[in-house]
Amino acid sequence: MNKDYTRKFQKEIVKIHIMITASCFVFILLFYFFMDYFYNGAFINSLQEFFGWDFAHFALKNQKTIIFMIIIFVVLLNSLIVEIYAIQKISRVFSQIKILFQKDQQRIVLDDSLYELENDLNELKRQSIENEKKAIDEVQHKVDMIAYLAHDIKTPLASVIGYLCLLDETPHLPEDLRHQYTHITLEKAYRLEKLINEFFDIAKLNQTYSPIHKEKVHLLYLLEQMKEEFYPLTSQKNQTIELDVSEDFFIYADAQKIARVFNNILKNAFHYSYDNSVISIRAYQDETYDHIVFQNHGDTIPPDKIQNIFKQFYRLDESRNSQTGGSGLGLSIAKMIVEQHHGLIKATSENQQTTFDVMLPRHEL
Repeated sequence: MNKDYTRKFQKEIVKIHIMITASCFVFILLFYFFMDYFYNGAFINSLQEFFGWDFAHFALKNQKTIIFMIIIFVVLLNSLIVEIYAIQKISRVFSQIKILFQKDQQRIVLDDSLYELENDLNELKRQSIENEKKAIDEVQHKVDMIAYLAHDIKTPLASVIGYLCLLDETPHLPEDLRHQYTHITLEKAYRLEKLINEFFDIAKLNQTYSPIHKEKVHLLYLLEQMKEEFYPLTSQKNQTIELDVSEDFFIYADAQKIARVFNNILKNAFHYSYDNSVISIRAYQDETYDHIVFQNHGDTIPPDKIQNIFKQFYRLDESRNSQTGGSGLGLSIAKMIVEQHHGLIKATSENQQTTFDVMLPRHEL
């Protein structure tokens, strides 16, 4: 609901109107009765002396009319005074609004009657400065990340080219060395593929803002597909994915984008789970949301890191050369997609268990 910032201001204007009008009426009435009962003759004589008998006679015969005209004049003067007062206040507001667009710590200061507007404008300015700083930081992070990746790509690429040239130029290379060089080349190629995928992650960052197209999605079927896709990865660490989702559980979402959310969460779970552990996925409903909960077993994430886990380019492993550290965009992209669905995503970590709760608004399907 929109705030009514002018209510207190309107009350102040009405109060001033009443005070001025009441004061003028009291003054006029006192003046009239004073002249009428005590100095009527002297007052008329004074009018006759300064303005002549005709005017004095006219004033004597039309006292009520003159009083009425004076009242009308007072009312008009009252309105003029209050309008000038209101215009001054409005001008004050406009003169202060320009501070809203200044990138400094100067506060907007308005009158007490506009206290709520003053607070909200100052809060808007603070958020604007923070958002601009955040945008600048994100752009800088993106530039730094691209620079890091471009530098890192050179090393495995040079190795791949070097070993391939060696294999090509040495046809009589011993079989054991050929096998060793082929294995090293394959490892470097995998590393190169991973770095290129991180470039694609950065490109996908802007795609998350594209419109979503919601539809009825069979959750168990979607998760079964993803479980199969992750089998080559999870088998490397002897991990298993267990699903606790009913056959008739449906969500209302953009299937491709929500699949990206689940994919990014599962990648995170795979990298940071213990070997021989279980990654569990369950789903349930409450009155407002469909909950899809991912839980994995691994090192407990400290509270200061769990708070930042959805920030762009944030990685739990701060070393950019880490084998598990990606671009730091996966969970940030997941959060943006969930928010596009008007949902929420939360992460908790305790007792060597990390949980991601994806909450999507329920829909009558």
